[in-house]
Amino acid sequence: MLGKLLKHEFRAVNRLMIPLHLGLVVITIIGRFYVQFVMNREHVNYDNYTLRMWEGLMDVMLVSAYVIALIAIFVITWLYLDILRFRKNLFTDEGYLMHTLPASAAEHIFTKLTVSVVWQIADGLLICLSVFAMLANKDFFRFFGYYWEDMWRSFPQIFGVPAGIGVPMFLLTGLIDTIAGTVIIYMCISIGHSFNDHKVLASIGIYMGYKFAASMLSSIVVALSGIGYMENMSINSIFFGINMYGSGFSDTSYFWFNIAFSLVFSLALGIGAFVLTNHFMTKRLNLE
Repeated sequence: MLGKLLKHEFRAVNRLMIPLHLGLVVITIIGRFYVQFVMNREHVNYDNYTLRMWEGLMDVMLVSAYVIALIAIFVITWLYLDILRFRKNLFTDEGYLMHTLPASAAEHIFTKLTVSVVWQIADGLLICLSVFAMLANKDFFRFFGYYWEDMWRSFPQIFGVPAGIGVPMFLLTGLIDTIAGTVIIYMCISIGHSFNDHKVLASIGIYMGYKFAASMLSSIVVALSGIGYMENMSINSIFFGINMYGSGFSDTSYFWFNIAFSLVFSLALGIGAFVLTNHFMTKRLNLE
């Protein structure tokens, strides 16, 4: 049944995701042609202030439109996959049909989570490829090669571990963050929709309460760990407010502490959120 659920979910989600990202491809192609035009155009009359002003204004407007389009695609993907699709398919009128299928609540959660994470990863990769395609030229490749070599060489000095170890660990941390953050949103929606009234407001309130509690707990753990007073250390909220990244991990132990703390906390929150979501969808389901 899980395979059938995944097939149906991908098919339903692809109706929006594929056209949305085909639009990204079209925008990238148009933008690429314009960038090449800007780089190769010849100003016949550089003394014409009005011409240069309008050209500059047009460049700024088009670059702004491109950036806004990228942000909009990212936000739409996140909102649709993490919130709208989960809520509409399982907690509105569609839920009456979905919950009559011979599938457990855990299978429904896993299905939505898998499709969401796959498309969020694809979305991130396509946006990166779009930006790369827009900027790619000889100078960019030359700068990128120099910067990449310098970053790879200085990585151990910054984080205390070789890049071959550090980069995969950061990617793994980001993946676990994404999964846990998505399940936590599911948890807030499932708890909020167990209320009789104001279900959306209840879901939002629960999520805000969670964010506050997670932030407080993160600060307490950092303070108790004894690293909160270190210089060059900053605590940043990424996905659900628990990641810690420093700008001066001269000691390998600091790197592994941060990675271990982030992974353990993320896994704990993700598993706890999954259990609560499954409980409320099984025992406290309220579709009225």
